[in-house]
Amino acid sequence: MKTKNKILVALDLEEQAMIALKYAAHFAEMLDYEIEAMTIVEESNIISKLFTSDEVVIKLNQSIKEKVDIAIAPYIKKVKINTSIAYGKPYEKIVEYADLIKPSFIIMGKSELSKQNQLLLGSNSMHVILEAGFPVITIRGDFDFNKYVKDHKEILVPLDLKKEISEQVTAAIEFAKLLKTSIRIFSIQTSGGKGREAKMLTQLAQTKKTIIDAGIHCIAEILNVQDGDLTELICQEAIKNKSALIIIMTRAESKIAELIIGSKALDIINKSDIPVMSIEPWDSESGSAVFSMFYDPLNIVTK
Repeated sequence: MKTKNKILVALDLEEQAMIALKYAAHFAEMLDYEIEAMTIVEESNIISKLFTSDEVVIKLNQSIKEKVDIAIAPYIKKVKINTSIAYGKPYEKIVEYADLIKPSFIIMGKSELSKQNQLLLGSNSMHVILEAGFPVITIRGDFDFNKYVKDHKEILVPLDLKKEISEQVTAAIEFAKLLKTSIRIFSIQTSGGKGREAKMLTQLAQTKKTIIDAGIHCIAEILNVQDGDLTELICQEAIKNKSALIIIMTRAESKIAELIIGSKALDIINKSDIPVMSIEPWDSESGSAVFSMFYDPLNIVTK
């Protein structure tokens, strides 16, 4: 990877951010990476009026630092954690800092409100996913962490074979190498009959070969589903197969105004109890700012 051995964590000191920090420490210890924990105070007109003196800002920073020190205390003997405090819009500051330090990935806690199937358009995590240019892992809920660390190893990659999958496969391979784990790829067939299934099997076989040739153990399968919630199926597969990560592509349907992420990707982010890594596509000519190699199993880009 072209990035530095750092994990950027958005640490707003709320419960979900504390859970995200726990995962960040786990990955940092596994990879021997440093954590950059960033706490952002969101400014408002009221705050701007209240905090006009340097003395008040210094006291506020001291109070935040004390809380941050308590939050990171359980992990500082295992991993190196650097902390920082910034003022402004959280997603803007996270994107700016990510561009400065070039982390391998960003970790953000996802509000429990998303369990209610709300799309939460315009939320900080959605903005960061679309704008940071780095992989973003979102953590939702409070899955049994000890069970996760002990049992959950492989990377799950649900592939939409009707779309371009090169970046998704590239990310899966590089992170499988980092985490020293295997990859499970699968695609869901809802219609199309035997002809469509045969084409999907060929595409999956090509993709599996690319992954194996890269030195990663890979399992590939097609799931035939006539009805039901496909997002729920993907989330269930992640639990059943003890996945460490679900890696998805988050192609935006519109980057104007509301920054709308594709509905299927958004559903997975909002519903999965397993960490979800979101990958944004990059320009095939200029290449990725994150990944060293480029894997194109279906030879779509080179056609």
